[in-house]
Amino acid sequence: MKIKSKKDYMIDFFKDKKNHNREFTLSEYDSEVKKAFEAATGTNKIYTNRTPRNLIRYGDPELDGILKRTKRGNYIFHPGEKFVIKKSPFSDAIKKKIKKRDKYTCQWCGKKETKLDILAVDHLEPEASGGKGVYENGITLCNVCNNRKKNLKISSFGLNMFKKYLEKSKINEDKKGIKFLEDIIKVYNKHKLS
Repeated sequence: MKIKSKKDYMIDFFKDKKNHNREFTLSEYDSEVKKAFEAATGTNKIYTNRTPRNLIRYGDPELDGILKRTKRGNYIFHPGEKFVIKKSPFSDAIKKKIKKRDKYTCQWCGKKETKLDILAVDHLEPEASGGKGVYENGITLCNVCNNRKKNLKISSFGLNMFKKYLEKSKINEDKKGIKFLEDIIKVYNKHKLS
């Protein structure tokens, strides 16, 4: 008998006919997968939130159908539909030029690219908002910052990052950092950039 992997529990959710052709939220999915995992293993320590996004991007050979995002945090699984791999809107040549321009460094946290940690090239203006895969619209990000950015416009992403830094500054009781970050957030609010 095959021992189920964590991924198997996630895929099982989509194979269950009650989840076919119905919209569900990420929290519903997370709750049901954790419940099944806990029933089988005694723990609910399973991280599920990236799986829907990865299934939308890359599909899965074990899944007979495709997952679509209907709106932020909501998905629908269509069984029987064929998955088509979507190619990056940035050509390999453009990605290479963007990474070189950005000195192979994440433009938010400063992490350097290594052979084990390949940095991503993402849109400044998201594809969903009409952003194109061109040199001027590209930015080099590490996986952590790229995941934080999601489909946010660069102004929203920046505001979210500054709010996170403000939280850390308050925890560390960094008065200069708190003042600086509060001033930056006021500028975002003044210009309605959120």
